Amino acid sequence: MALNFSIYSPTPRPTCWFRALPRLVLMISVWCGGSAPVRANVYPTNVRLNGGTTHLAVPAGTSVSINYLLNEPASAGVTITIKSGTDTVRSLNLDGGAAGTRRGTNAVVWNGQDDSSNNVPPGNYAVYITAATSGYTEWVQISDDAAEGNYAYLPMGIAVNRNANSPYYGRVFVANASEPPDGVSLPGDNLGLLKANADGSAAAEGLFSSGGWAWAGGSYSPWKIEVSADDFTYVNDGAGNVSLLRFDQTLAPGSRTLVLREDNRPDGGQAILAGPAIVGTGTNTQVWMADLRTNGVGIRRFKVAADGTVATNDQGTTIVPTGGDSNLTYYPYDVALDGSNRIYTIQSVTNSGDAAYRVLRFPAAAESGAPVTNADWRLGSGDDELQGASGIAVDATGTNVAVAFRGGGAGVTRTGGGVRVYSASEGADVWILPPASFHDYTDVAWDNVGNLYVCDTWDSVWRTYSPPGENQATTIALASVQVLSTPPSLSGPAYAGGQFQFTLNGEANVTYLIQAATNLQSWTPVATNTAAAATRFISIPAPGTRSFYRALVGP
Repeated sequence: MALNFSIYSPTPRPTCWFRALPRLVLMISVWCGGSAPVRANVYPTNVRLNGGTTHLAVPAGTSVSINYLLNEPASAGVTITIKSGTDTVRSLNLDGGAAGTRRGTNAVVWNGQDDSSNNVPPGNYAVYITAATSGYTEWVQISDDAAEGNYAYLPMGIAVNRNANSPYYGRVFVANASEPPDGVSLPGDNLGLLKANADGSAAAEGLFSSGGWAWAGGSYSPWKIEVSADDFTYVNDGAGNVSLLRFDQTLAPGSRTLVLREDNRPDGGQAILAGPAIVGTGTNTQVWMADLRTNGVGIRRFKVAADGTVATNDQGTTIVPTGGDSNLTYYPYDVALDGSNRIYTIQSVTNSGDAAYRVLRFPAAAESGAPVTNADWRLGSGDDELQGASGIAVDATGTNVAVAFRGGGAGVTRTGGGVRVYSASEGADVWILPPASFHDYTDVAWDNVGNLYVCDTWDSVWRTYSPPGENQATTIALASVQVLSTPPSLSGPAYAGGQFQFTLNGEANVTYLIQAATNLQSWTPVATNTAAAATRFISIPAPGTRSFYRALVGP
């Protein structure tokens, strides 16, 4: 085969065209900025650059589209800051109400320039997104009951991804434990698991997933949900022989792991395990479950193996027993732990005047597993306004603990329901969502910035409540934007053994995409090259027709 070659020029017509053009995609995950993260009710999630989630390397002066989602309007504005190290090179300030500050998905373009309208020099740059709000004078619902992702026919469990190092940061998971008697017409009617963004919009891969599991329904399958710090979703199945399953953040069937099985169930397999609380990551993961039987085994701790399961016949260690000299006198219905491993639990009491405590906090248990019997604080003995405790959660800072109460009775005669927020340190009242006729509040969760999420089975929705006060939060892209100093070029074309060969001169540790065209218009990828060296030797199958080639910064 004869190969004719010339550098691109108007004439003569070339058979190989060497020209470098940029392509932008960024690998990004998020972290709330600073060594002590700022807590706020408004916060950016779903951050993307040019719609992608892979590392970004661009020539100088290239524009970048910065996309993010706000869980509520940033009434006090949004600031996007581009930094080189600790130095700010560009600030984009958006006033409240303007594009870029609204609830839902927003997009802002950075043109690759500094505050003096000069192209930023080659180097690595970080993107900070700070959203601010004037807040509210009291707790306020900030979710939209009409949003598609907020609907679930029978929401029995809820959890939020609080891992700020995750691309799924802020994702909301809901267990829908029954289908409507008249059939399925909406995603939230399906028996199984739902996943939504913080604003109630559908997750990128869709709202519903069964996870490939045959859920039994009946209000308790699926049931409680928790998200671990290393991006696993744990789901309690209150029916059948498997008590706890684990999935990835897309709830893909192929990610399903059976964590707790029949052989892990204490008391001769009679224990009914509810929860979970998840502590730690990787091989240091612990699963905490509560046996909701009267005079059961109390609260147990299980250690998780590298494959995500609890070892065969490992029935855990009792950390808080019931009965005897323990303040846990009835049965624990749910369990939560704070960052110091203090233990929070509830007893689901519906008998009028019952002396059992409704909410308790126990000190952190010793690693030896010695039982803990004396609560730091306990409340609700004989209090008929706290009936049917159903779910408990402590916030990310260990400041507040929320409890969902289903109440007692039925319909308009229902009493003692609602949601309560208590001080985690002493159990004092912080806020009350009053009970309402018919309403069953089944579970609660907190996001990473202090918003409270509540399941209401009567209205078939989950809702988000913002605490009072003005605030702001910053989300930072962990990956940097690399501005290149040397555009890629192609040289030294040759032909050998059916291969077209040439040298690519670019930058070290940058991925390049090689494209070919026969008409300088319709370009087709033919190779991707990643190397630690700036200069790379490329060999691809020789084309059968006259072709042009170019190199782009690739994914």
